[in-house]
Amino acid sequence: MRVLFVAAAGPHVPWIVPLSWAFQLAGHEVRVAVRPQGVDAVKATGLVTVSVGDEAVIQQAQNRHSGLAYKGTPRNITGNWFARPELLDKELRVAMASRLLAAAEATAEDTVALARSWRPDLVVYDTVASAGLVAAAAVGVPAIGHTAGYTLDFDYRGEPELWNAYKGLFDRFGLEPVFPEILVDPCPPSLRDPYRIPWAGMRLVSYNGPVVAEPWLVPSGGRPRVCLTSGITTTVLDPLTGRIARAVQKTGAELVIAVERADRAGVVESLPDIRIVESFPLSVLLPTCDAVIHHGGLGTGMHTAANGVPQVTLPQSTSQDFWAHKVEQFGLGVSIADPEAADELALQQALETVLTRPEYRERALALQREIATTPSPASVVSLLEDCAAGADIRTSPLVASA
Repeated sequence: MRVLFVAAAGPHVPWIVPLSWAFQLAGHEVRVAVRPQGVDAVKATGLVTVSVGDEAVIQQAQNRHSGLAYKGTPRNITGNWFARPELLDKELRVAMASRLLAAAEATAEDTVALARSWRPDLVVYDTVASAGLVAAAAVGVPAIGHTAGYTLDFDYRGEPELWNAYKGLFDRFGLEPVFPEILVDPCPPSLRDPYRIPWAGMRLVSYNGPVVAEPWLVPSGGRPRVCLTSGITTTVLDPLTGRIARAVQKTGAELVIAVERADRAGVVESLPDIRIVESFPLSVLLPTCDAVIHHGGLGTGMHTAANGVPQVTLPQSTSQDFWAHKVEQFGLGVSIADPEAADELALQQALETVLTRPEYRERALALQREIATTPSPASVVSLLEDCAAGADIRTSPLVASA
């Protein structure tokens, strides 16, 4: 059987790797189609990679529309607007959906050409990469959505302002539009809000790339270890790094700063006893940590949760507020609502809270145990094999609905 995975941007690649490899290990052929910025990330996994679209064209198309991942966007939107975008202001909702559709339009031609030449039996697509649905329609095979823990569940049929753009993705290839019918979702059950369409829960497997393990990874000296990171998609914590680092040092903890490029942590080079690691897989680093301070990104937050580590979140945008609320709601850590206004003492107290109060570690470990009981990627492979064979998997006990 041939399975085509359609990924979105590079930061989304780690989400689809566990299921991709599960198919590969089950003896199936796998190809991963990804826009150019994600090619290196896929290649590093050992999976066969196909670049789709022109990165400059994709970014230019996306930049015509706004999103919610950046400073300056509306804050404190209540409710799970990921699963229920109708909670968003209409103008913002249309702009966000248009941003996703613009990227799909810019990658659709290459993705469809790949599908028509390689002839997969199944398409698994990142739910923010609608080009996967077009590719599946082009070769008449099932399309299964794969979330990044949460997904923006736009109902294009119910949004007149978006319908023409969505339908246009298919019209250019002479196809009738198809719509998401089922998702694979690695979100831990306790953190999941129901989706509009059925979903198959899957174990969150923490993966962020390969690395050569070094001796320092094994903690020594009895001090707690704290990781500071703002992921690979944002630099919002860079101006605060020095302040955060000094606050961590006042707790007596060891500090590891994980950044995409080492020069982003230059502000703390004059401070002693700090380790700076560049493009280091959090899935390898986090199991050695006692706490993580981060920007509230879903990827960083989910992988921290999967490793049973308490969190201090410093959100500065709406999407980061969303995860910060989850952290506090489920007792996984604490959040500082206005990081730019927080002084060293406030940062120190937040960190000491999660390091010294055992309930945060206990709740994080409880969530880690919950994750371990959810269906493995191998179980989901069996489910999707049935789907490719023509079965209606929505009746499977592995599939849930609202």
